[in-house]
Amino acid sequence: MHPNFRAFLLSAGLLLVFLAVALLLQGGLQRRAGQVRAESARAAAERVRAALTLAPRAPQAWDQAYRERLSQASGTRVELVAEAPPGATNAEANGDAGIITFQLDYPGHAGWWLTGELTAPGLERLQLAYRRAIAGLVLLGVLLALVPLLGLVLGRREPAIRAPWRAEAAGLERFARLTVERGAALEREHGARMRAEEDLQVSRHLLDRSLEDRIRLGRELHDNISQTLYAVCLTLESIGKHAALPTVAEQRLTQSLQELRRLNREVRAYIRDLEPDNVRSESFAAALREMLATVAPDVTVEQRVEDEALRTVPPHQVAELINLVREAVSNSVRHGRATSITVRAAQDGERLALVIADNGTGFSAPSPSPGHGLANMRARAAALGGELQIESSAGKGTRVLLTLPLPSSSA
Repeated sequence: MHPNFRAFLLSAGLLLVFLAVALLLQGGLQRRAGQVRAESARAAAERVRAALTLAPRAPQAWDQAYRERLSQASGTRVELVAEAPPGATNAEANGDAGIITFQLDYPGHAGWWLTGELTAPGLERLQLAYRRAIAGLVLLGVLLALVPLLGLVLGRREPAIRAPWRAEAAGLERFARLTVERGAALEREHGARMRAEEDLQVSRHLLDRSLEDRIRLGRELHDNISQTLYAVCLTLESIGKHAALPTVAEQRLTQSLQELRRLNREVRAYIRDLEPDNVRSESFAAALREMLATVAPDVTVEQRVEDEALRTVPPHQVAELINLVREAVSNSVRHGRATSITVRAAQDGERLALVIADNGTGFSAPSPSPGHGLANMRARAAALGGELQIESSAGKGTRVLLTLPLPSSSA
């Protein structure tokens, strides 16, 4: 084969290889970008539907404040239109990589449509980076394809150096193969990153679902259990007012009413804990006072707390600590029949000491089949990284001691 023809074939082959790799990368990038835009549009549409379910409103009652709240809750700029946009289908992504728009019909209101718009700057930057990489790859292929032709030109002028150029061409072939392999590795890395992004989106979706389940559970507790307990209390009160009962029956009725009211207060306290950012938004001292007033309204509660020590409790631990103290106080009232409870909190070196003591009946030994109360208290203490000690004896009350490490001590 003539050397000129061989050089031409080598140049053309190198150029075709680089162009094929560039086209494959470009096609894969466009397909993946389209999939990500479509998935982002569907996820945004689901968030809009969830927000509409939580705060429904007729299209005629829309105003600017409701539109802003809906956009903030769903993370998408939402607009209401009375006519379907041209070619509108539910949750289909449109627009470029930076801005994604979608349309969906208004649930329960025919003839009304919602249009949403959200930005995806990360996807746009990723596409720009890959386009630059593809352009660089094509430019490198062109330069490498020109090398054999340049060797022919120089070989014609200096025939004596043709033999070294053959070795150089073999080295360039090896370099071309290495470049193709690196391109394939880059594509695999891109696929792994996209899968990681998909996993992150799934995790965020599960977190949103968990928050929705908490809100739904709180709503069910309020609308069903709490209201039913309140209705039973009213019925028993009516019986006590309009019926002549023996003394023992009247005492039993009074005790039952007290237990039902206490149970209703505990249910409402649990409902407040299920609400997002409720306990976390207030200090431990304020949450402690509010809880004690709710759980033990008819019991003398003495609080001996150091405000400085309570301020060291991190916000994310407030809910667990309040639930632990609530369980201890509730046990003192329900099981120990205590009439006086003392709550003390102080800083002991690098740890917070929290004590709940009562004058109740106490107990001599754990029950063979204990309930969930003590187990839950120990589990909460372990989750906080603290230690829980329970001291009690028959007729001498109960003392619960929790020691918790202070995070500020390690700062």
